[in-house]
Amino acid sequence: MSLFDHLKLIEDTRSYINRHHDLVDIIFLVLSATVSGCKGWREIAEFGNEHIDWLKKHRDFDSGIPTRHSIARIMKAIDVERMTLVLFQWSNARRQASQRPLIAIDGKTLRGAVNQQGKENALHLVTAYDTDDGLVLYQQDTKAKGSEIVTVRDMLPMLDIKDAILSFDALHCNQETLKQISQRKGDYVVQVKGNQPKLREAIEEQFKPYWEQETLEIASYSESNKGHGREECRSVFQLAANLPKELKKKWPSAKTIIAVERERKKGDRTSFDTHYYLSSLAVEPELAYRAIRQHWHIENKQHWVLDVTFKEDSCRIGDRENAKKMALLRRIVLNLLEQHPLKASKPSKMRKAAWNDDFRAELFFG
Repeated sequence: MSLFDHLKLIEDTRSYINRHHDLVDIIFLVLSATVSGCKGWREIAEFGNEHIDWLKKHRDFDSGIPTRHSIARIMKAIDVERMTLVLFQWSNARRQASQRPLIAIDGKTLRGAVNQQGKENALHLVTAYDTDDGLVLYQQDTKAKGSEIVTVRDMLPMLDIKDAILSFDALHCNQETLKQISQRKGDYVVQVKGNQPKLREAIEEQFKPYWEQETLEIASYSESNKGHGREECRSVFQLAANLPKELKKKWPSAKTIIAVERERKKGDRTSFDTHYYLSSLAVEPELAYRAIRQHWHIENKQHWVLDVTFKEDSCRIGDRENAKKMALLRRIVLNLLEQHPLKASKPSKMRKAAWNDDFRAELFFG
C-alpha cells in the first residue's frame, strides 16, 4: 500500500460542509513541509503556497492551500490514535527488521508543548525505537512521566515483540510489564535500582564473590574507546539468575543477572561505576552488552535529533492534540530521513528536501 492508500484509512470527522480541503491533501502537505524543515502552521502554509506545483503532481489540491488557521483546525479534527496507527503501519512496512531486533523504550517530555493550564501539563511521549535500524516504531502519549509505566503496558500490544529484545530503564522494572513481554515471546533487559531494593540487594550479593575473588570464572565482554580527552572501558558480566525463592516467584521469567562496570580515565582522574540489570536472556554477554549499550541510542539518535534538528523542545503549539500530531509527524519524518540511503546528516537531508523537489519525492515514494 502506498502512503496515500494508508492516509485514506484515516477517518475524516469533519462535517461535509467543512470539507473544502481534502484531508489526505492536508496531511501530505504537513508531512512534506515538516520533512523540509518547517516548524509551525505559518511556515507550513508558506511552504504549500511556494510548492503548490510540486504538491499537485502527487495530489489534487483542488482548493489550493488553506490558511495557517485552517490547517490547524483540520489537523485538530483528526483522531490521533487512528493517525498514529496508520502512519506507523506505513513507516514500518518500509523497515527491514533484523532477526532479533533491539527495541529501546523510553519517554520524552516536549517542554514547549503545553496547554493553557501551565507547564505541569507538558506533553510526555513514550516511544519504541529500533536501535539497529534507527527507526521509531510507535509512540503513545501519557499525562506525566509518573504515568509512563501504564502507558508502556498499553503500548506493548501495538508492537511485534516476538523474538525481539526490549530494553528499559529502572522505572519499568516491575512484574506486570515483564510478564507481558514474556507471554508474547519477547525478551527484556531492564535496569535494577533502588525502586526494587530486595532485588537489587540479591543481585549485588550474587556478584559479590566474583568481585572479591578474581579467580572465579564469569562470562564477560568488554569494549574500550577514546575520545574527547578521555578513555572509557565498559565491561559486562553475566550470571545465571540464582535469586532467593521469594524473588524467583516474583520474577519467574528472569534467566540472568547482569553487571555493567564503567571505568573512565580523564587526565589523572579515574572513576568507576557499576549498574545492575535483570534479563530473560540466556548467558550471552556480548548480546547483553549490545542491548544495554544501544538503549541509549533512543537518547542520542532520536531525542537529541528531535531537539537539535526539529527544535522539538521549543515547539509552542499550545493545543495538546495538535502537539501530539505534530510530534507524530516529526517521528515519521525522522524515519524517512533515516531510511533514505543518501550518506548525509539528517539536517543536510532536510535542506536538500527543502531545495530539491525530486529528492523530496524520493523520501516519500522512492
